[in-house]
Amino acid sequence: MIRRPPRSTRKESSAASDVYKRQVHGKPVSTTKDDLVRSLEKIEESGQTALGPALVVALGVAIKGAPGSRVIICTDGLANVGLGSVENLQTEEATAAATEFYTRLGALAKERGVTVSVVSIVGEDCRLEMLSPLAELTGGDIIKVDPLNLSKDFASILSDTVIATHVELKVKIHKGFTFRNENPENLSQDGSLMTREIGNATEGQEITIEYCTKSSKELKEMKDIDLSKIKALPF
Repeated sequence: MIRRPPRSTRKESSAASDVYKRQVHGKPVSTTKDDLVRSLEKIEESGQTALGPALVVALGVAIKGAPGSRVIICTDGLANVGLGSVENLQTEEATAAATEFYTRLGALAKERGVTVSVVSIVGEDCRLEMLSPLAELTGGDIIKVDPLNLSKDFASILSDTVIATHVELKVKIHKGFTFRNENPENLSQDGSLMTREIGNATEGQEITIEYCTKSSKELKEMKDIDLSKIKALPF
């Protein structure tokens, strides 16, 4: 969990780094949580949100664990310092670079079986559209919460257990049908087979697939289908 990653003073930053090197690397959180909490309490918020750098560190820790590990980003502000800053993006190139940064981290997390969820505070501008690839690629959640319900919403996210990683979904439909709103790169066998990389799958995850009948023109052009003998398409 990351809450408003601060731009800390050198003293606090060094303390956090020392604890990470001594206590976290190669050891489970179950045996290091007290040291982590003490180190975290020494860090003082200084007005800026280094969300990108904090996310890199969190993923670095999570990918060393077992597949199914989870990172929850909880922020009440805009990522505005360091890697992944989305403040004052004046050009399309700058916006594309920021989007690519979070997309690449999402792809890395998906590859390593890590789920990333993003939690922001209602009424705060966090540019969630820039962070959305993290959750979309890894099967995580994106939610805005009222501070009064923060604990409840965290419990809800944590209760949605990751049951599989590196999941690939395949759907085969009759050749008289066609998929709707699907990436053409996911289709094969004349469009009748859809293969989609899901990545991490949670117990409560739902996936929607849309399809419809091909046009009359397309059906008539299909040499292996005799429309005069078909009363309904099997599915």
